[in-house]
Amino acid sequence: MSSSVRNLFTMLLSLALTGAAISVRDACAALQQPATASAHTTSIACRVMERHADKEHSTVLILFHQRDKPDQPKLKEFLLQHDGGAIQIQINSGEWQKATVWRIRNCFGRGLLVLPEAAAPKEHATFTIRTAQ
Repeated sequence: MSSSVRNLFTMLLSLALTGAAISVRDACAALQQPATASAHTTSIACRVMERHADKEHSTVLILFHQRDKPDQPKLKEFLLQHDGGAIQIQINSGEWQKATVWRIRNCFGRGLLVLPEAAAPKEHATFTIRTAQ
């Protein structure tokens, strides 16, 4: 059950218990509210395409795309929203690490991560990204 449906149900139940009246229009408006909480917790499985290390600065650049083809639209939207911003990356089931992400404009569905060498995934590895918490 989506959070907006759950919120509507809770609101209707509390109103019914208190004897308050509610219009159908108000109930429909509550149902159409965007569920923003789920958008902030979205994570996307990705795969390393290329890995380039700058040993002098202990920094790694990761060119990546989605691991699963059906996630391509979700990754596209994520990259558009977070281009040049801070995100988090998780390798296997390890700790979430901070990273900076850029959308590669001339290569659809590709992103570029910049992160410390110690936190970077290996070539062809899979990892998960999400909005910075």
